[in-house]
Amino acid sequence: MGDQHYHGQRLSFGGENCTVRFIGQVKNTKRDWLGVEWDDPSKGKHNGSHENVKYFHCLSESPTAGSFIRPSRPSDPPLSFLEALRKKYASDSTNKIAKSEEEIHISGKTVEEIGFERIRQQLAALHELQIVILDGLCIAGIERRPWEEDRDSGENSLDGDTRVFPPFSKAEEIKSRGLNIVELDLSQNLIEQWADVVGICSGLPLLRTLKLNGNRFRDTVCPSFDEKSHPFSRLRDLSLDNTLLSWERIVALASNFPFITTFSAASNGIIALDAPLQTTQLKTLNLSSNAFTSLRELTHLTTLPHLTTLSLRSNPLTTLSSPPDAPIKFPALRTLDLTSTLLPSLPSLNPVPETFPTLTSLLTKNTPLTTHPSATLLTIARLATLTELNFSPITPAERENAELYYLSTITKDLATASDEKTVIESHPRWAPLCAKYDRPAILKKKETEEPGAGTLAARLTKFNFYMAKQEGGPKQQAAMTPPQQPPTILHSKLIPRTVDVYRLKGIVGRLFGIRPMSCKLIWETGEWDPVGEEAGWSVSEDESDCEVDERVEGGSDGENNDVLRKGKRDGLWRGGGEERQKGKWVRREMELVDGTREVGFWIEGKEARVRVELR
Repeated sequence: MGDQHYHGQRLSFGGENCTVRFIGQVKNTKRDWLGVEWDDPSKGKHNGSHENVKYFHCLSESPTAGSFIRPSRPSDPPLSFLEALRKKYASDSTNKIAKSEEEIHISGKTVEEIGFERIRQQLAALHELQIVILDGLCIAGIERRPWEEDRDSGENSLDGDTRVFPPFSKAEEIKSRGLNIVELDLSQNLIEQWADVVGICSGLPLLRTLKLNGNRFRDTVCPSFDEKSHPFSRLRDLSLDNTLLSWERIVALASNFPFITTFSAASNGIIALDAPLQTTQLKTLNLSSNAFTSLRELTHLTTLPHLTTLSLRSNPLTTLSSPPDAPIKFPALRTLDLTSTLLPSLPSLNPVPETFPTLTSLLTKNTPLTTHPSATLLTIARLATLTELNFSPITPAERENAELYYLSTITKDLATASDEKTVIESHPRWAPLCAKYDRPAILKKKETEEPGAGTLAARLTKFNFYMAKQEGGPKQQAAMTPPQQPPTILHSKLIPRTVDVYRLKGIVGRLFGIRPMSCKLIWETGEWDPVGEEAGWSVSEDESDCEVDERVEGGSDGENNDVLRKGKRDGLWRGGGEERQKGKWVRREMELVDGTREVGFWIEGKEARVRVELR
């Protein structure tokens, strides 16, 4: 069994594919081990290391892609291409019955063939297939590996013949079947050699789409063939996603497909394109889920004259800028997918008109720049050639609204900017928009200028809410001395004075995590009222002895550590450096009574201090 294993071998255990990366002994263990890298990194336990010793290297960056298994562990039996085709698209009973097409004779009489017509119909159905999906069927290639032939008695072969065909004969056999396959998916299989791909495609003269995603090729050398018998002459669509091939090997493989128009090389961990593709007819290219961070790493793609669609989805792309000395330009690109990239802000789109002058469709979902509240409008306005954004067509009215809004935001920036040149440079469309809609008047404003009457800013008040933390029962809190009083919870928020008390309580409830109707809102006006007979008040003896809530303000380090304490109305009030004679003054407070009355009925200033008390 050990002699049958080799580096780069593709195996499958319980439907999970892997690649042999190591054969030998492991420290502190007995007998040989196979070190394998799983196609699904979550199935492993390490990255090829054991007890701080590195035994093999995994192509995947995952720390759990590798495992050690015994060579004696039985693996899933591999299939040839024709066996997998029959297994997927013809019944098992057909395999057993169709071993012989000769007449059956018993005692010199010919036996009537009952049911063979149905079998022939099933075989004919294979010839009618145009879209064939054989992913995850343990296909080893155009034929089985030689030592695997004795693991099965031939039930899965197309015609019951168990002879071992050389690759050329197998290719001729596939061709002799007269298959009309146009689209073929061989993803997630055990194909190791590119020669097997060539052999399979040689027998499929109508093939236009080929998917080889998830295979791990040990040998990517392509056999030579003349132009008349080119196996990929009709192929137009090729997918090599998640093959973990280097860009150099991908370019070498792609050179065998001179006529493809759609190519996908996603999820291969590619960092940079260090060589140009030779597929000059390419129109659509998918490079999603790789490791590109800037367009500088994609410079070689500009040599593709017909490239119209490019997907950079899920790359850690942070900039679209070109090098100052070597500008990057995609002359024919019309669709660009930047979904789930890391473009930080809307100014990241400024290089787009120069780099993609013919761009008409853009995808920007799940990027940081879309967190701007007006991202859609500003994206449309910044890119004059766009006709579609995130699959939504842009109407002329939408474009006009977006451009006028963008023009107004630039005008506001210019009104407060000390250096207009810097602002204009950060908005390249300023001059074209001014020419299109006339240059707006810029009224310089000071930063301290009061907001205009009737504007929202003029109706805003900064509310400073505070509430004492509720720790222990009421008796326990009452027994606390001032230093033991619980600290307060503070929240500030700008709120229009046009909101009513119910809505204000709703805001308070969210800020403090309490039920809105379980609290009272006390507005501390900051003013003082006289108390006592000297000020014209008639206060009874009982009333003069009643307790009122007073506040001591101040604290260490300049912090506003408010402490509630109970004191006699005729006692001294000390706080904030102020001192009032006993029996003469008390701070004015007003409760904001529940109702639909606007808060502005009580409060008119730009700032208000409100105490929150639980009922």
